[in-house]
Amino acid sequence: MPQTLTDHDILSLLPRAPEKRSTAQLQDRLAAAGKSITLRSLQRRLITLSERHAISCDERGKPYGWFVPANALAGLGELSVQEAVALKLSEGFLKTAMPPDLLSDLKPYFSQADVKLKDQSLYRAWLERFRFIAPNQPLEQPEIPRNIQARVYEGVLKGLVLNLSYRKRGAKVAKTYDIEPLAIVNRGNVTYLVALFPRAEADDVSLIALHRVNAATVTDMPIRVGHGFKLDDYIAAGNIGFMPTDEQTVRLRFFKGAGDHLEVTRLLQSQKIRRIDGETLELTARLAVTEQLKWWLLGFGASVEVLAPAKLRAEFRDQLSAAAQRYL
Repeated sequence: MPQTLTDHDILSLLPRAPEKRSTAQLQDRLAAAGKSITLRSLQRRLITLSERHAISCDERGKPYGWFVPANALAGLGELSVQEAVALKLSEGFLKTAMPPDLLSDLKPYFSQADVKLKDQSLYRAWLERFRFIAPNQPLEQPEIPRNIQARVYEGVLKGLVLNLSYRKRGAKVAKTYDIEPLAIVNRGNVTYLVALFPRAEADDVSLIALHRVNAATVTDMPIRVGHGFKLDDYIAAGNIGFMPTDEQTVRLRFFKGAGDHLEVTRLLQSQKIRRIDGETLELTARLAVTEQLKWWLLGFGASVEVLAPAKLRAEFRDQLSAAAQRYL
């Protein structure tokens, strides 16, 4: 029994410019999928579709070729190679960046990207030859049950109060809270819910690690809109774990070539570097002394010396002296 030929069957076979596909080529692909149509009927269908959709025919030379314009909205026609590569590169990142239900809606696109790249050995190889490596010790991502992630993300998306069973860090027993979800922040391998505890005496915004949530329920109570929370302001104030200070003049001396990369990958555009010898340099920059900066400097071990400010130098001296004592 012949299968019904839908408009989507035809549109899904159209490549994105500058590629094109002739009517005969489209007919062959439809036939391979078990859907037969005469060339003349297919030509009429394409002309009709071009009146309702952003598809075009290149008539500059025979055989004429049908295509989707390069600037057409996504979701129309066949993915381009570039779109397929971009989708596959982004697939892993999107697992924590999107609500699970929305991510599920993208699965057909990821599958379509796999099909598009199946015969594109050059571009498929790119996916095997590119990796993003975070500049720190890799840690496994804590497991977050999908149903909990879905409900928490729904609360953030829709602005609805969440009822959470949450075990605070160091606590042995989880407690139940009604919270106002404000935002989601991913730092490294840990995903945090930025939330307000509406029944607390003070309206304190807190960070809740999602992997410590044992259960979550979305209520029908909307969160308040008058508290003035802004995520960028919250991050800039240092609330995600790297508390900033006022800017200070920091002077650092790097040994054994440890600071050579800072001539290219700078701390700041305004930094100043003075070469002492082939393996030693001094860097001076005016910046905020954050916990993140301290952790970064401690990673150099004996290959860096903090010269200024005096308070930071004393802090490093005490920390490194205490660390040295543990190895005696």
